[in-house]
Amino acid sequence: MRRFLVLALIAGVVLAGGVYSNFAAAQGTLDGRVLVWESTPDDDGQVEVLTSAGVAEVLTDFQPGVFGNWAKRCSQDYWAAGGQGVVLFSGAEQGSIAVYPLAGGAPVSLGTANRMACAGPASFQLSPNGQRAGYIDYLPDMDEVYREFPYGNLVFVDAATGTQQATFDWAISFALYDDGALMLRLFPDGKGNATEADLDWWDGSSRRTLTTLEPVYPPDTQDVDCGIKSASVVRVGDTAYVLVGQWCETGASNWRLVSVPLAGGSATQIAFEQSAGGFFPESFSTQLIPTRDGTGFVVAVPSGLARNTVYLSWVTLAGQITPIMEGTHVIADKYGERLSEGRHMLVSTDGNTLGFVSATGNNEQTLWLLDLSVPGGTPVIAEEQGTNQRIFQFVWSASGRLYFISGSIESNSLKVIAPGGESQRIARGRFFQLAVTYLGDKIAASEWFENPASIGDDLFRLTLLDQSGNTVVLKEGGVEHNQIIPLAIQ
Repeated sequence: MRRFLVLALIAGVVLAGGVYSNFAAAQGTLDGRVLVWESTPDDDGQVEVLTSAGVAEVLTDFQPGVFGNWAKRCSQDYWAAGGQGVVLFSGAEQGSIAVYPLAGGAPVSLGTANRMACAGPASFQLSPNGQRAGYIDYLPDMDEVYREFPYGNLVFVDAATGTQQATFDWAISFALYDDGALMLRLFPDGKGNATEADLDWWDGSSRRTLTTLEPVYPPDTQDVDCGIKSASVVRVGDTAYVLVGQWCETGASNWRLVSVPLAGGSATQIAFEQSAGGFFPESFSTQLIPTRDGTGFVVAVPSGLARNTVYLSWVTLAGQITPIMEGTHVIADKYGERLSEGRHMLVSTDGNTLGFVSATGNNEQTLWLLDLSVPGGTPVIAEEQGTNQRIFQFVWSASGRLYFISGSIESNSLKVIAPGGESQRIARGRFFQLAVTYLGDKIAASEWFENPASIGDDLFRLTLLDQSGNTVVLKEGGVEHNQIIPLAIQ
């Protein structure tokens, strides 16, 4: 259903209890098209475009009466066509993955999938040249025996047309490149333990197995059940690297990093350690991030504080393991699954910097930046928050700017860090979600504001901002408590 509405445009800079800029008073106009998800308390709603000219165009209407309707950016790799489009998931437990052109026009469907296809750090990917997309359509828990690890069908499609190119079952991890893709596929025994895992390479037309991995069993222990639970794969040069997390019925969890030649052959173990936490099937806590020079990795494995927290370590190709801020718990939330949170491990578009948020047992949160040029660097603090404060969300632009929201629910700040610069406040408010343009010159932010007719009742609005001090309120939700969540801006 497509319809056009005229919105009352509220333009301003300072409103009592609302947004005000840290820069000079706003002058001139602010233009923009913001792709948003407007949700209702009844899980109805729509994906629409709001413009600063006061027009709304509905692109997708959710089916009424379906529990859990949702719209979100698809994983970390959501910009398509050089920033001219954005990949979104819309639906409930099952839904559509599509590329939405920001300038207008019909979305290009990439398929229908489980919503977890857009929730992992690498469960959806675009090839570097943007011509191909891949995602894991995670399967529901059809049988108790397969609840030990998340798996699904790995689907590759043409990113311009949505035409399906290939699909492979039992996939748990993959990495997509211009000339093909790595994938790890797990195979369970009769008890549900993944006792074998094939590392495969697909060249765009055919698949071949590079090697088969098995769990590492405890020495001198007979008849112990062990299984691979989680994994992450990457390619550096002509070598594939696999980070494997496993569990044994003795209660021990461990991780190992192995290398395999792309030409095929046996796996060589690089590093091995016990894990402080378990590899839970509903989390994405196993991540492998290569350095820019290709001589090492950042490894993320469960820390044991919560199901979404990890420890970080540097691992060199020689197998040297160096903890990054030893004992510090890093938050590894799923993508787009919590409206007021967005604390993922996010690599900048150029691959030079890793942003992440740590938390203490008292929930004191810190935003960190880590240089990925070479192994061994030390993270630097971008923002610290005390008890009852937090980092709500942070996003990178292609220009290397990091935008984030920090503070409390009652009062927080929208800030930016430019490359080589320091944190700078753009506006104060009560923000909880944000989106930026591809190059980072405009920001759209969702904000709570007090209902003037009812004390203690919060309503929602969407504001468009830039760094010159201009702000425009694009839409305010009424007493029906519709939430307006920004997804992308042109």
